[in-house]
Amino acid sequence: MRPTLFRPAALAGYAGLPVLALVLVLVLVPDTAGAQSYGVYGNINATATLQLPGQPSQDSYLVDNFGFTDKPQALLPNTLGQVATVSNGGTATALFKGSIGSLKAYSFAAFPRGYDDQGRNLFTGYANGSAQGSFADVVRVAGAGLALGTPVSYRVDFSIDGTRSSPIFEIGGFLSTAAVANVRLGDQQSGQQVTFNWDADRNAPGLYSLTLATQVGHTLQLVGSLATSAGVTWYAQTGRSAEADFYHSALYTLSPSVAGLNTVGASGHDFMTAVPEPSTWALLTLGLAALHLRRRHGSLARTLSRP
Repeated sequence: MRPTLFRPAALAGYAGLPVLALVLVLVLVPDTAGAQSYGVYGNINATATLQLPGQPSQDSYLVDNFGFTDKPQALLPNTLGQVATVSNGGTATALFKGSIGSLKAYSFAAFPRGYDDQGRNLFTGYANGSAQGSFADVVRVAGAGLALGTPVSYRVDFSIDGTRSSPIFEIGGFLSTAAVANVRLGDQQSGQQVTFNWDADRNAPGLYSLTLATQVGHTLQLVGSLATSAGVTWYAQTGRSAEADFYHSALYTLSPSVAGLNTVGASGHDFMTAVPEPSTWALLTLGLAALHLRRRHGSLARTLSRP
């Protein structure tokens, strides 16, 4: 069954940014409690607009998205990237990378001050970058030689790492950054669930854990989302640029209360371990190659030393 993509507005635009939607949180809501599907989704928006006196408006509005439901691409590091610019140097950047169990988002905006030293208005406009995405997967509670109905539990660990530039917000909304994330683990049979809404305004980056009681034979659904936004207008007083950099990690893993219980989702992803970074894969490959060469060298040395 295909999940429904639900997009509630987490933060509204401010008076200083009438067309700047700061963050849209993506949440996958299944059509039925028994949905046996998985997917990953991403969306970015980079906008820059400039209005010079007596001239047509300059508008750069760039969007991109992807969505993979019940497809192998959901396991790959799917990426999005856009940069919007206008002639006075105003620019916005939005980046997103997502796969099952791993979400990353980056937003940047910069815009010159629209007044000269005498306070005369030279131009108006703004720049805004936003990036958001989500994933969902289902895990069958089975294994470890346990009978159906045996009470067990699963712990979901949510790890997030990122930074925001300072200041993070200006009265009136003329400069702002935002970052929000969500983790939800639910039992599709009992209806019980645990959820955590992370907000950079209230929570520090780090590791957060939730535990759900369930039983063998049930199916769990794990949902995660991440969103960032950064915006600056011509009228901002406290800074000319803003950045929300959460392209390091939002990683989701599962740990069952009994060793040997299943942690592999319908997608084929094993939530027992985090998704390796490309650099990690490269190091692992180099390490394996070095080990292989070392073994070959040792074998050759032993062969040559034989009488």
